[in-house]
Amino acid sequence: MYGLKYSLKQNFSYTRKEIIEMLWTSLAFAFILSFRQWGIGPKANLGAGIGNTFIAMIFVMIAMLAHVSLQKVVAIRLGYKATYSYWLNGLLFAVLLAFLTAGYSGYIGFIFPGAIMIEHVATLRLGKFRYGTNLKDIARVAMAGSVAHILMVMVLGIFYFALGRNEVVLSFIIVNLFLAIYSMLPIPKIDIPTRMDSASDGLGVFYFSRTLYVLILATILIYAALVFVATNVVQLWWFFILAFILGAVISGLYSIAVEQPN
Repeated sequence: MYGLKYSLKQNFSYTRKEIIEMLWTSLAFAFILSFRQWGIGPKANLGAGIGNTFIAMIFVMIAMLAHVSLQKVVAIRLGYKATYSYWLNGLLFAVLLAFLTAGYSGYIGFIFPGAIMIEHVATLRLGKFRYGTNLKDIARVAMAGSVAHILMVMVLGIFYFALGRNEVVLSFIIVNLFLAIYSMLPIPKIDIPTRMDSASDGLGVFYFSRTLYVLILATILIYAALVFVATNVVQLWWFFILAFILGAVISGLYSIAVEQPN
């Protein structure tokens, strides 16, 4: 534990470029989420649009910080340095889609905001295999992002029910659920992820293990659905266990199916 604490102290940080790109990513997503509040033509409401965009931007930024921070921690634990970079073309396409659909693209219009790149740190790799990034480590770092969002949902659930099903907290929960789902979509940015910023987190897991990928994606999708029927915070936590069990069953069936001859 002391070694990990020391490694985090020496290597956990955000560069100015990372913060700027995360801010732009958050602003783009927030604008898409709040697009309909801005209004069009004579129905335009500048005040409501700016206010909702600002609040949404704070939510997205916090969610992204949780996502990337846990990925950085896992990367350092495995002997790597993780750095976030946005996908500018993806952000521009998402904003354009919001305009073309008059804001109805909503959450589905923000598919691929950016990704993590990992690189070796010599002092962290002592005693470990250091000649090339292996898919297992990429998958571990990739999964950490979605885990961060699930943990955020569980914590936010406490405030959601304590405040009498507060709509603002619910919006924050929804943002985290969608980012958890988006990050696991196997979308390539450039090519096969020889570096993690070449693709989404989901593609990194997908290339490592299809069965593991199905387990994670099924668990997240089932949990996202169950969240909306929870009546108290305890259910919110137990539903994750249920989602994981159902996800394991689905991944098991998938594993059996792909091993069967055609």
